[in-house]
Amino acid sequence: MKNKIIIFFIIFTSCSSEKENLVIKGEINGVKNSKIYLSTVEEGKIIDSVNIIDGKFKLKTYIDDTKEMSMILGDKNSENKFDFITEPAHILFTSSKDKFVFNGKIQNSKLYSDYKNLKNQINKFNDKDLEMLAEQIEISVDGNQNKYDSINKLRLKFNQKKILFIVNYAVSNASNPISAYISYKYRENINKIYLEKIYKNLSDEVKNSYYGVKLRSTF
Repeated sequence: MKNKIIIFFIIFTSCSSEKENLVIKGEINGVKNSKIYLSTVEEGKIIDSVNIIDGKFKLKTYIDDTKEMSMILGDKNSENKFDFITEPAHILFTSSKDKFVFNGKIQNSKLYSDYKNLKNQINKFNDKDLEMLAEQIEISVDGNQNKYDSINKLRLKFNQKKILFIVNYAVSNASNPISAYISYKYRENINKIYLEKIYKNLSDEVKNSYYGVKLRSTF
């Protein structure tokens, strides 16, 4: 009987740890009592939710590989989402009620640090494109077709620079799962020839990762 109990305990402990290989301890300033949800970005599936008590919470789940996730504050259908990418890990998250997304920070995760740095660079391209788009809209009202076409050419060239930046990043960081993730995310904008080159250049571990397998399906 004693042996059976020991075996059950080992199996139970093993299953429990498997279910909770991603643990997020968080603190949100200004929040007394609310709810926070953990969701996958790709499927939009809620995989955990807990009450925030005195600004503190702990989310726990199981993921089998690197995934892009969202933490959603308040209502699960809210746009108040903090996106991040993670692998199985124990991570710390801090933010504030008023600027939940902007002030959101994840500590002790190099993967997230790489993700954030890359995202910041891409956002610079996106912000510039929005500036040119706003200028195009103003010009379209004035009816200056030549100037409109000129800015459109600049936008196309600028977006090509963004895609080239992403391709260069992926090629230069072959052992980082972020490379497979970002290439798959922009698969509609990257020529299939380059997608194949990026994939072939990836390390074997990244090729077999969640986003590596997804990337392989694009060409």
